[in-house]
Amino acid sequence: MPAFLLRRNVAARQEPSHRGNYQTTAARFTRVAVRRGAATAPEQAPAAVDAVAFESFLLDTQKQILAEAEHLDGSGQKFLTDRWERPNGTGYGITCVLEGGNLLEKAAANISIIKGTLSAARAQSMSSRGRSQIDPAGGQPYSAAALSLVFHPVHPLVPTLRADVRLFQVAGCSWFGGGCDLTPSYLFEQDAAEFHGYWQGVCGKYSPELYAEHKAWCDRYFFIPARKEHRGIGGLFF
Repeated sequence: MPAFLLRRNVAARQEPSHRGNYQTTAARFTRVAVRRGAATAPEQAPAAVDAVAFESFLLDTQKQILAEAEHLDGSGQKFLTDRWERPNGTGYGITCVLEGGNLLEKAAANISIIKGTLSAARAQSMSSRGRSQIDPAGGQPYSAAALSLVFHPVHPLVPTLRADVRLFQVAGCSWFGGGCDLTPSYLFEQDAAEFHGYWQGVCGKYSPELYAEHKAWCDRYFFIPARKEHRGIGGLFF
């Protein structure tokens, strides 16, 4: 859990000195001018991805996030859990929501594990983005697994955090996707630097180009043409 969430919660009683100027911050921290054309589809993962292992990873990660978020919140409030099932054994989900905490006004950490058959509309959309393995007519079986987070804070000094990671499998092929982004109401440059520095470190373990590539994708998504600025301080998409 990012340290600045707790730091800003402690500082919440102090009067903020300025509102966030995201366009200025972009120039310093979050707007690398790398491939600002149309977003490309994520690279295809190897066909032999272990979906069962990924499902276990999601379940374990969700438990860790819930425990750490409850500890960080410090109010004694707990995540309420709602497990749901799809008909005919086509999947399940675990929705976990905490409300009315000291730090977290409302936070959700949700898992969905599903399988089904591609509709023609969805198959056409995927094949049009360069997925040559997808039959545009639809009808192919698929499976998907995902964990998504949305954390809304009590106080405006604490930023809103959103993240997700997912695996999609069809036609013997697998794709990973996801991202993480931060939207503060008030800008603290230390927070922006810490947030992006963390993800740069993660990406740098695999390739020096990954961070700039995935961050640029996120920047494109959150650009607001009418205002000529980006929403929040960005993050990364993959």
